[in-house]
Amino acid sequence: MIRTILLAALTASTLAACSQNTPEVSVAGVLGYLGNEATAPNQDLRLAQLPNAPSPPQQAGSTRRIAVTRSFILRLPGSEVAAVQERHLTECARLECTVLETRLDQLGDGRVSARASIRVAPERYPALAAIITAPPAEVTTQSERADDRTIAVLDVDKRLEVKMALRDRLTAMLNDPATKSVADLIAIEKELVQAQGDIEAATTQRNYLRTITDTVQVDITYDGRQTVVAGYDFSPIKRAVDSIGGTFATSVASLITFVAATLPWLPVIALLVWGARRVLRRWRTARSTARAA
Repeated sequence: MIRTILLAALTASTLAACSQNTPEVSVAGVLGYLGNEATAPNQDLRLAQLPNAPSPPQQAGSTRRIAVTRSFILRLPGSEVAAVQERHLTECARLECTVLETRLDQLGDGRVSARASIRVAPERYPALAAIITAPPAEVTTQSERADDRTIAVLDVDKRLEVKMALRDRLTAMLNDPATKSVADLIAIEKELVQAQGDIEAATTQRNYLRTITDTVQVDITYDGRQTVVAGYDFSPIKRAVDSIGGTFATSVASLITFVAATLPWLPVIALLVWGARRVLRRWRTARSTARAA
């Protein structure tokens, strides 16, 4: 009995969604609400057998949902990368942007690299772009990518509509004063909880899709270069001066290591030297005696 009621509720909610000129709903997806219940003897009721099934709607009249990403690669002196990035983030806060990612890297050769990824409203993007391209930054690369999310948005909207209709019908069945068994009540409550969970997941996905299509994502890469004076790069001298203390400490550490390694061998070395000198003295004495004879 409960299987027939649940299948009837699913069929009615699907027909209600389809009557509004929405995309077709997969038979497997709708019957999935009932899990193994759909394999019961009453499985003759299938959406695929419904007459006059509507065709998918044309997207010409629907609002397109485009996710736009604009990327900038900036080249500027390495000593100014941190300050420029901080200024950009400050202006971003003033424009009510959303910061997705920031990072600042000190590379081994003295270069500085940074990255920032933010979201901004389309009407505020020109002001942000003017701030990003202002001196001392030099734009070396600028690109734009557009990702059409219209079908994904329509799909999640229709799935959400069907699941909300199912939830309402299951709620009405649960509140129906007609006599039901305990097994029927448990089955309805189980399907109701599943439908509510699907609604929350679909709502989260819909909100994310609306966020990425209602805003512009801006990716900024900061490429910090060493300062060049009169055509010459004096950064090696600067790095050598900055590392004087470290170089001295490394040399002292090497000396200590050498002394610690050779100290146990000093008695052996002294014995070998003494023996060599004794043999040499005897050899000289014997040679002198031979010449005198």
